[in-house]
Amino acid sequence: MKVNNPKPLVISLKRVVRSRCELGEGLFVKNGAAAWVDINKDQVFLSVESELKCIPTKNTPSIIYDIVENDIKLGCDVGLTVLNSVTKHEVLLNDMSDIHVFREYRSNDGGFCGDHRLLGFMHREAPETKPGYVYRVSDSACYLLDESIHIPNSFIEIEPSKILISDSLTGQIWLYELDEYGSFLTKVLWVQLEPGVTPDGGCLAGDYILVALWDAAAIAVFDRKGNLLDRLSLPVLRPTNCKFDPTTSQLWVTSASEGLSKDQMDVYPYSGDTLVYTLEMNPGC
Repeated sequence: MKVNNPKPLVISLKRVVRSRCELGEGLFVKNGAAAWVDINKDQVFLSVESELKCIPTKNTPSIIYDIVENDIKLGCDVGLTVLNSVTKHEVLLNDMSDIHVFREYRSNDGGFCGDHRLLGFMHREAPETKPGYVYRVSDSACYLLDESIHIPNSFIEIEPSKILISDSLTGQIWLYELDEYGSFLTKVLWVQLEPGVTPDGGCLAGDYILVALWDAAAIAVFDRKGNLLDRLSLPVLRPTNCKFDPTTSQLWVTSASEGLSKDQMDVYPYSGDTLVYTLEMNPGC
């Protein structure tokens, strides 16, 4: 991947949250607090004021949409749920398991485009031959937006009506535009990454788009036109998601240890943990 304009952002590792996830994902940050999931272990992690809580879930979670007091709103393999971090009680809000056979498909990533909540699904065993789906979902209904994306990821809102969604299988990042009602308008290719480069979760930090690169130990930094500006090196081989908290100027990064050999774990011992960085923007870039 060719870098056009290096060092628009500078990150400095502040601390490592030892969550030891197999497949950490679904990161959400808000006012210094953060929550994420381990897809493989059916767990939710909640970090508040350096205290870490691990909460088991009944379903397989993949994305956290919001934290409101003790309630954590999730996207999971059966649809939308809300999990209470104190009682550990989980309530199903929108059961989507009858749309597709949930034993074959699971949710993968999601996010908001304006006021509209999106949720992506991927085939569990054969995403290369059986494409996934992107839905607009509420607590009581869902609407299909796309059925031609294999592994939907990233879900980075860049405007109230525009969102970037990656296909991790093909290395493509697509720009979707929705109307005011959340209905699909257009889908255009925003970036085609090099073969072997896998985009995962990401976020917007100021005017920069950040995308975690699975198996590359890095975060790609793009401008809004899709130009690659930099790659931020990480001490984890498989970063899975990143989210910027503007109230603290911190960048949180989740990661995976799934599939790594002992030698790889020796080189990247933080794999599976969650990293917290301070982030500074270079106004000269």
